[in-house]
Amino acid sequence: MKLDDLCSGIISDNLDKMGLRHQIAAGFMGNHKTYRFMGRARTVLLETVETNDENIALGLSFLGTLGQGDVLAIAGSHEYAYFGEMMSRLSMRQGIEGVIIDGLTRDTLFTHDSCSLPIAAKGYTPVDIKGRGRVKAVDVPITVGGIEVNPNDLLFADSDAVCVIPKDALPELLERIERDIAEEKRIVALISSGVSVEELLKQVKSF
Repeated sequence: MKLDDLCSGIISDNLDKMGLRHQIAAGFMGNHKTYRFMGRARTVLLETVETNDENIALGLSFLGTLGQGDVLAIAGSHEYAYFGEMMSRLSMRQGIEGVIIDGLTRDTLFTHDSCSLPIAAKGYTPVDIKGRGRVKAVDVPITVGGIEVNPNDLLFADSDAVCVIPKDALPELLERIERDIAEEKRIVALISSGVSVEELLKQVKSF
């Protein structure tokens, strides 16, 4: 299955059918007008606390272990930014798939115009983490958009939403999505062929 065949809509629909009805987080802002990425969740948990030590060594050392196939997910802050130009550059060098920040980020003059890395965040601020927060832990369960994300869960993000796919649900979900993709291609072909709505309704249950 190709990434280009996927979207948050088809993932959400099939998670619903599996009884997983609370796995979609909306309201993220992307640094690109449209984007789509997917990979294993690798998590960072921040805490808001007055401190002279933001624990940057832990955060950067962790980022240095990530690579292709990984998505960095950050339980951040709505008061300060943790992720900006320098971490974006390091993340691009590491080859990770994308970044999801339940919180704020900064340096949009770089990340929006010169950064190939897709970044989905809740908003922007120039206010830095220094003196306001620290990295508390890495590769631990976090919450993104009110949804629990565990390390190695599958994360899919596009310009509509973030989808959190529990790793145990992935095999069944992929089977369902493959069937739906085939059905959607059939429906597109019917619409393109010019069949009447009445005929379309005879051949298609819903869409």
